[in-house]
Amino acid sequence: MRRTIILYALLFSVTVSAQESLTLEGAIQRALAHSPALNVEKMKNEAASIEVEESRLQHIPDIYLSGEMRRNLVIPATPVPAHVFDSSAKEGELMYLKFNTKYNSSAGINLRFDLFNPEKINQVAEKKHQQRIQKYDTEISEEDLKERVALAYAECVIAEEQKKLLRGDTTYYAELLCNARQLYLKEKISLSGKNDTHRAYNESVAAYLEAAKIAGDRKAELIYLMGMDVTAANVASLSLAEDIPALLGALEMKALPVYGLTPLEVLRQQEAVDLASLRLKSASWKYAPTVTLNGYYGTNYYNQEFTLFNNNLWRGSSYIGISLRVPVTQSFSTSKEVSRLRLQQLMEQENLRDIRNNREKERLNELSLLQVRKESYRLNRENWEMSQQNEAAVLFQFEKGYIQQSDLLNEKMKMQQNRHRFLQSAYDLFSSLILLGVE
Repeated sequence: MRRTIILYALLFSVTVSAQESLTLEGAIQRALAHSPALNVEKMKNEAASIEVEESRLQHIPDIYLSGEMRRNLVIPATPVPAHVFDSSAKEGELMYLKFNTKYNSSAGINLRFDLFNPEKINQVAEKKHQQRIQKYDTEISEEDLKERVALAYAECVIAEEQKKLLRGDTTYYAELLCNARQLYLKEKISLSGKNDTHRAYNESVAAYLEAAKIAGDRKAELIYLMGMDVTAANVASLSLAEDIPALLGALEMKALPVYGLTPLEVLRQQEAVDLASLRLKSASWKYAPTVTLNGYYGTNYYNQEFTLFNNNLWRGSSYIGISLRVPVTQSFSTSKEVSRLRLQQLMEQENLRDIRNNREKERLNELSLLQVRKESYRLNRENWEMSQQNEAAVLFQFEKGYIQQSDLLNEKMKMQQNRHRFLQSAYDLFSSLILLGVE
């Protein structure tokens, strides 16, 4: 009977193979390199840089080649006063003359350059602000990913520790159940006493199975955040290099990077305020006229026959000029746009003020919470250590026959409760250190 129970308990043991253990730093670096979501943000950053270069190209002269070849199916007649060609013609009499040919073509080079364009005047500056905003978005995503990976790693550490301890509980209760069955056969304990021990053993097995599932789920989440394939093989092979004391010591001694909050959100919002101000300024410029330099240099061809290669039939043509476009009706929509952008500027300024105040409030709350959780961790660790001592003392008394097995079960339950509180306080402390950052 004893052998059967021990073998049953060993079914829950974990086979340890030689494999590389993953550190928190390694998990962070792997996530930064392989996270699909972060890679998308980096691509957006590159796209924003390209948009800046595109906007710069909008300010160079627009030079293009043009050409046209036309066959006039019907040559229109142009009315002219008849007396110009015939002095005997009556006053008001018209003659209809055809001034075009069957074939005419043109080829040349065109130039267009905005000497002053209010819509383009701040275009590059706006794109630069948008680029910086996207850069901050990317950095914020990186910080968020570090934070999530660190928390996921801490959850894995806690889950693995819980699984290990519950595996030990299973073996412990298996031994008690063996002993209880022997005592029952000797009529030294009642049936209810034996069944209480059996129930405790069953509950320990169920608790272990649940802990094993949770540990697997936590590892799967960590693997996902690192950008790896979430497979059963990867989950099973994932080994953590740090336990609770090592991870806590690393965070407190700043042996790992700081995963806390940074002022990136404030910097990003400041860029949003500056962008809103620039857009308001750009909209105000739309009341101004647009001045454009235009030029053309080319040649025209006219003939009754299709003979493009007759140089004598080509005639030069060129011009250079300045055009002016003054908005009139557009001013009405511009005034509405200016009003809208002024409100947008005020909203972004209020958002900046709110983010700053909220950041300070969260910082103060996190600092005070960190002190509470440090003390809670210390107290719960002491309680667990004392409960382990009590359990050892009760076990000694039980082995000497001074107390009943039910007393041993009760003391074991108290120890498990204290252990659970300790593990929870450890995770809470990890969370505060990670979210706040160790400075």
